[in-house]
Amino acid sequence: MHTLFLDIASHGSAGLTTGSGFLVCSTEERVLAHRAIDHRIGDHELVPLMEDVLREAGWSYKDLTHLVCVIGPGGFTSLRVGVSCINTLSWSLKIPSAGIHLSDLYAARVPTTSFLWLHSTKRTELFVRGFGSVSQEWPQPTHITIEDLLAKFHPPTTYSLQPTTYVGELLPEHRAAMEGIGGQSLPLRPLSDILPPFLISLTYQTQVLQPWYGRGW
Repeated sequence: MHTLFLDIASHGSAGLTTGSGFLVCSTEERVLAHRAIDHRIGDHELVPLMEDVLREAGWSYKDLTHLVCVIGPGGFTSLRVGVSCINTLSWSLKIPSAGIHLSDLYAARVPTTSFLWLHSTKRTELFVRGFGSVSQEWPQPTHITIEDLLAKFHPPTTYSLQPTTYVGELLPEHRAAMEGIGGQSLPLRPLSDILPPFLISLTYQTQVLQPWYGRGW
C-alpha cells in the first residue's frame, strides 16, 4: 500500500504537529513523509504541499494505491477542500478511497477502550461519542450542548454517568467543565505509530466521499 492520508479537519492534537491537520505518505510499515496543514488552507495551496510530501516519500501520483480523508467534523470550507481533493485524486488516478470520522482516528490512539470523544464547535455546543462502557449513551457522534452533556454526570443518581476519561479538541471552558466533574484527559499514542496499521484496517472503495458536518447540513 502506498497511501496518501489527508486531514484538514483537525485544529489540535489529532495531527502529527500540535495545532494542525496533516498530509501523510505511508506504507503498511511506516510513515515516510508528512507535513502540517492549517485548517484554513486553500485549494491553490494544497496541491503544491501535496507534491512536496510525495517527493519527500520518493513517490509520484502514479505510485499512490490508496487515499484516505478525514471527512469531519470540522469547518465547512476546510472539509469541502479536503474531501474534494481526495475525490478528484481518486477519480483521476482510478484508485479507491476511504473516508474516516475524526472520532475513529482518536479511538485508534487511545490506550484504553472506555472513554468519551469530545469536539467543541461553539462556546455552548460540542460533539460527543462514547466508546466502551460509555458507548450506550452516545454510540454515534452526537451534537449537543455542554449543559446537556454535564447533566448526564450530575446530580449523582443511579441513572447518572460516572466521571470518565476523554479525548478530543476542546475549548478551554469545555475542558475546565469536564475537569470540574472529575473527567481526565487521556494521553494519545503517536500518530506515526498507529497510522500504518490503522490504514490497513480501513475499507477502501471507488466512491464519492461526502463531508460530515453532523448538524443535518
